[in-house]
Amino acid sequence: MAPFRHTIRVRYQECDAQGVVYFARYPEYYDLTLTELWRETMGSYQSMVDAGTDMVVAGMTIEYRAPARFDELVEVQLTIDRLGETSMLSSYAMLRDGELLVEGTFRHVFIDPPTKTKKPIPGDLRAALAPFVGDQTASLSASTASQPSSESS
Repeated sequence: MAPFRHTIRVRYQECDAQGVVYFARYPEYYDLTLTELWRETMGSYQSMVDAGTDMVVAGMTIEYRAPARFDELVEVQLTIDRLGETSMLSSYAMLRDGELLVEGTFRHVFIDPPTKTKKPIPGDLRAALAPFVGDQTASLSASTASQPSSESS
């Protein structure tokens, strides 16, 4: 089923003086897409937090290939590359009519909201995200995740 796809129309205020999407907006497009993935798989991001799990960004890469402009439709494709014990690595590609504009990765670490300490990815969350894992062999299964691991995040 991977990747998850979400279409965004570029708004005027997202563009810079050159008339193209300002570079710092692209991570926002990824974040919007991730929020929509959560909405589709779990109802909302807040429902995950209410159930006792949150996540924080631990790393990010961006490669710019071509600009997007005002009023264009941009498709964001998000694939989960790896579900570790306490972290998730995802990659994304932003396209306009099939042309690659931007690509990159995000690494999120799952945490306990009150203490802000790392915690294992809950089984129900892992199961909800499983259809969007690109290479199923790159992710730990729910049964493996409950066993001791040498993975630090």
